[in-house]
Amino acid sequence: MASKRKSSIGSLLVQIALGLFFVVTGIWTLQNGTGNEIATAINRLFSGDLQRIIRIVFGVIEVLAGAFLLLRMFVSFSSSIDSLLMLIVMIAWLASIVLLDVLSGGFNNIMNWLHKVAYHLLVLGGIIIVKD
Repeated sequence: MASKRKSSIGSLLVQIALGLFFVVTGIWTLQNGTGNEIATAINRLFSGDLQRIIRIVFGVIEVLAGAFLLLRMFVSFSSSIDSLLMLIVMIAWLASIVLLDVLSGGFNNIMNWLHKVAYHLLVLGGIIIVKD
């Protein structure tokens, strides 16, 4: 890795997985608003132009976050830019958790809801791991 951070193979794998995850889900979100949970939640909560704008914003943030995570394996960024970009990624994912797990409902089947929350918390944990 180009950065001077102490890293392990585990954190490197988490970074690669998150980078690929964000790029793919961002592209799906931008394509036609279907294909991933974030776009589905946005489609359920909003309509019309507001729906499209929010979907585009989330899609762009996801693609940029994924590209940044993959790129930072090879390129060192200044610590202030690195910290700012990772903070934006973390805030965007927290907003996604609120959209997907709180506002969009889904409490009818508690096991499915817990599974979804655990999955989203795993991604958040990965973000925190690669943030440091």
